[in-house]
Amino acid sequence: MKLLLDEMLKSTANLLRIFGVDTEYFHPRDDSELMDKAKEEKRILVTRDVELIKRCKAKKIKCLLIVSVGPEEQLKQIITELKIELPFPEHTRCSLCNVELNQITREEAATHVPPDVLLLPSKFWLCPKCNKAYWEGSHWKNIAYIFGKITGKEESKEL
Repeated sequence: MKLLLDEMLKSTANLLRIFGVDTEYFHPRDDSELMDKAKEEKRILVTRDVELIKRCKAKKIKCLLIVSVGPEEQLKQIITELKIELPFPEHTRCSLCNVELNQITREEAATHVPPDVLLLPSKFWLCPKCNKAYWEGSHWKNIAYIFGKITGKEESKEL
């Protein structure tokens, strides 16, 4: 499933990417550009804009109106209403460019992360497009907590 979120949902888009969902977000000059991109890329347009939803429905563009304000509630609504199974933690995407990350070894990570990070008991990932490295740092517990909260799945010890 491919999603397109408008700029009001950037934080939610980043979390969806981390949880492995192909998610773009877009800041167009006008709504027509956003709708064109959704239709062209066969993405479901996700927004909090009621008028934009009406225009999408009139043009038969798949869309979802988000009613919640907070990213956690928005995530819960998206995965529930669109029946999305999150592939996290087995699969995750770059929060910057939306490309699926490759897991790398500690040795491979040495040229991409600060030296003190290599001392952590951690898994490492690298974006093959933008070369950004990711690891199970202090933010990981928060991500795992949010994942458990929105999916009802208990946080895995392997995370």
